[in-house]
Amino acid sequence: MSEKLFIKPGGWFFGGGDCQVETVLGSCVTITLWHPAHKLGGLCHFMLPNRLRDSVQRLDGRYGEEAILWLKGQAWANGLDIRDCEAKLFGGARALVGAQGHQSVGLRNIRFAEQCLRAEGVALVSSDLGGQGHRYLRFDLSNGDVWVRHGAPLALPASWGRTVQ
Repeated sequence: MSEKLFIKPGGWFFGGGDCQVETVLGSCVTITLWHPAHKLGGLCHFMLPNRLRDSVQRLDGRYGEEAILWLKGQAWANGLDIRDCEAKLFGGARALVGAQGHQSVGLRNIRFAEQCLRAEGVALVSSDLGGQGHRYLRFDLSNGDVWVRHGAPLALPASWGRTVQ
């Protein structure tokens, strides 16, 4: 039986072997990287495209700009060029019914991830982006396969849509 790891928002993982990495996405985006010849890969689960940061701050996986830097570093540390990896993108949905502005976060995350992969020269081989609801994702590091299961959007309580005096 393979090892299973659950990655929370802002988390990341890089490795290989008999391991399955899982996460749940709403407006967040996950980038998976897979190197078929070396059978190594990684993923990040970011919440926002970027933040203002100075050079002394540690990388924070909640931000796509920093998560992709971490993935690049992990690929390099394992003797891989990120441009030789295959990428898959997931998430960026409207996960909450009635949440104003929530969709724009997902769209910003999607645009960032797509632009970032293009700029890095990484081939995007598959994606499941946008829409409504959440996604449960499982990335199998023994073969690079990714499975996705969709769930319905969550309804916000009616009181969240009203101004309370």
